[in-house]
Amino acid sequence: MSDQGWSAPGSASGRPEQDPYAGRPGPPPGPPPAPGAYPGQAPPPGNAGYAGNAAYPGQAPAPGYAGFPPQRPAYVPPQQLRHLDFRPGIIPLRPLTMNDLFGGVFRAVRGNVGATVGLAALTSLVFLVPFTALGAWVSSNEESISLEESVNSDTAGLVGSLGSLVPSVGSWLSTILLAGFLAYVIGQAVLGRKVSAGETWRGTIRRIWALVGATLLTSLVFIGTMAVILGVPFALLIGGGTSGSDGTLAAGLILMLLALVLALPALAFLWTRLAFVTPSLILEDLGVGRAFARSWQLTSGSGFWRLFGIRLLASFAIGIVGSLITAPLAIIGAALAFTGIPMDQMYVWQAVVTGVSGVIAGAITTPVTAGLDSLLYVDHRIRREGLDVQLVQTAQGTAAPPWPRATA
Repeated sequence: MSDQGWSAPGSASGRPEQDPYAGRPGPPPGPPPAPGAYPGQAPPPGNAGYAGNAAYPGQAPAPGYAGFPPQRPAYVPPQQLRHLDFRPGIIPLRPLTMNDLFGGVFRAVRGNVGATVGLAALTSLVFLVPFTALGAWVSSNEESISLEESVNSDTAGLVGSLGSLVPSVGSWLSTILLAGFLAYVIGQAVLGRKVSAGETWRGTIRRIWALVGATLLTSLVFIGTMAVILGVPFALLIGGGTSGSDGTLAAGLILMLLALVLALPALAFLWTRLAFVTPSLILEDLGVGRAFARSWQLTSGSGFWRLFGIRLLASFAIGIVGSLITAPLAIIGAALAFTGIPMDQMYVWQAVVTGVSGVIAGAITTPVTAGLDSLLYVDHRIRREGLDVQLVQTAQGTAAPPWPRATA
């Protein structure tokens, strides 16, 4: 970038901002300085001086010198860097665009494969292997009859269906840990630090129970919201079916439809407002209650709709990718019903297929979704609290990092 005529885009007045380097003295005319001319700079061994540098336009290099960089300011105030693409890590330290968010997630995954994909695969295996085995055992207790014979049985398929769902519980538990792991990895990657799987484990292990508690509380919030919205219509449906009253039954059906229409935006609202609970737990070391309050604070105001749109778009895109990856296994699981094998064996194999699909999806898609939430958390703190100033100062070594690094 040339020193002449430089301007930073996006000034508040709409005009180009002044060059922050304007008025600083340039290189002296004539031959370059001799070795040791820069304070604190020792000449490199075996060289007599400085060979010139293309950063000084119009200055020809002097023969016989090598090794010295051009003189430059030791410090630039962070306020002058807010509109520059200052990028010590995976993102520029400024309010983030869509390209910055998705590009930063993929850069974090590529740069920390062991701490993202590797740790995700390992965590998924740790949880899904025992839960898949448990699901297969439960499914083996299903009636050993053919699919045609199950039509005449009132209980056929109940035990097998329960067993095939058990691996999903393992996937849910592994996702709790993976969200914490990715929050730590993303936080360090923003500062330009590459972390190992071991360091990521040390940085999050003490917050595991807080993560579990926050996840359970989030689930209770969603379940309680659904119970409140659907409770009255469900009671009317049960009462109408029991008493045989057509009016009560019709009112229950109408209210149930209205409740379902109301439940979707209510759940979407909570899904967005509680998006930053896990990053707050890990990066700010907050308790469960304070993490909920922190997420509620950061997602308020006009930023709500942008956050909702980005997360919804990412969920659709990543869901499609995950479905394409696990589609062959899903087809195999569905095709088992047409092979003629007994129902107990069919459900056992379906439980195994569900477990394998969970491992694959957990290793590939969960790092992206959890990493995106962590980057959105950083972006909201930049927009609302000026976190980028502290991050720039941290990169320049003049301020402590906003979140610590795990010790050995």
